[in-house]
Amino acid sequence: MKKLIFAILTAAAGMLTCCKEESGYNNITLNTYKLDMRAGDAQKVEITSGNPDDVRWRSENEFIATVDDGLISAQRIGQTRITANNAAVVVTVEGLSNLYDNPMDGLSWGMTQEQLYDKLGMPSTKDEKSMTYNMASAINSLKTYSFVDNRLVSAAITVTKDKTSQLDDYLNERYLLLNDDETRQDRDYINALTYSMATLLVTRTSYDDNYWLVSYKQIND
Repeated sequence: MKKLIFAILTAAAGMLTCCKEESGYNNITLNTYKLDMRAGDAQKVEITSGNPDDVRWRSENEFIATVDDGLISAQRIGQTRITANNAAVVVTVEGLSNLYDNPMDGLSWGMTQEQLYDKLGMPSTKDEKSMTYNMASAINSLKTYSFVDNRLVSAAITVTKDKTSQLDDYLNERYLLLNDDETRQDRDYINALTYSMATLLVTRTSYDDNYWLVSYKQIND
C-alpha cells in the first residue's frame, strides 16, 4: 500500500512539473514599480530578469498613460497601472498647468441650491435656475451653476483670453479633445477615450471679447 501511495504521489508531482514546464510562463521583474510623471513625458521601464522577448505590456487606462515595449507615455492627469506579465508599475501623471480650480471641486451633480450655498456661501446673483459667484481674480471673473428642478446639472467658469495658450494646456492635460480643428473657437472635451465611456463633457466657448466660458456638464447614461 505504501508503495502504491508513493507511486501515485510521484506521478502527480511529475504531472505538475510537466505542466509547469509546458506552460512556460515568463515571470519577470522590473527596475521600478512606481513612476511619477508629467503629462506629455515618456519614460522607459527596463526588465531586470526574465525573458524580455516574451513580455505582454498593457495599460489599464490608456486615457492616462500608454505603453509600447516598456516605453510609458503619460497622456493625462490621473493614475493607472502598466502591467508586464506578472509585474506592474503604478503610474501617477500630474499636470504642468494649474490655471484655475475646477468649479466642481468638492461638489457633486444633483445637489440642491441649498446644499451649494452651504458649500460656497452667498452667491452674487441667484434665481431658481442659477447661482453666480463673482471672483476677485485676474484670470476668472465669475463662476456659475445651473439647476433643473433644483438639482445641479452644469457648472461654468470664465477664463481671460490672454491665457488662451495656458487654458489649452490645462484642458488637454485633463481631457480628450473631440474636435481638433484649430480654427474653431468652440471646443469640446471628454474625460475618456470615447464618448460612450465618458461621464463628463467640458466645452470652451467665447463668453465675450475678453473671456472664455469653460462649462462642465455630466453625461447621462
